[in-house]
Amino acid sequence: MVERINPDRLGILGGDDDDIKAFIESDFKIRSGMCPNDCGLLTPISYGQECGKCGFSCNTHAQLKPQ
Repeated sequence: MVERINPDRLGILGGDDDDIKAFIESDFKIRSGMCPNDCGLLTPISYGQECGKCGFSCNTHAQLKPQ
């Protein structure tokens, strides 16, 4: 089960609470194997994941097992 990062553990230089919330949601989706742009599932690739619809890619693998 993927958990959201605790917002008390984050800070964004020059950012505000909305920026922190956006980062937490994007991180949660990526670690869950979902595109942060709401396209659907990401495809696993050798170095991470990518979206076939919008072209988003990252070097983070989905967390398929509890961490």
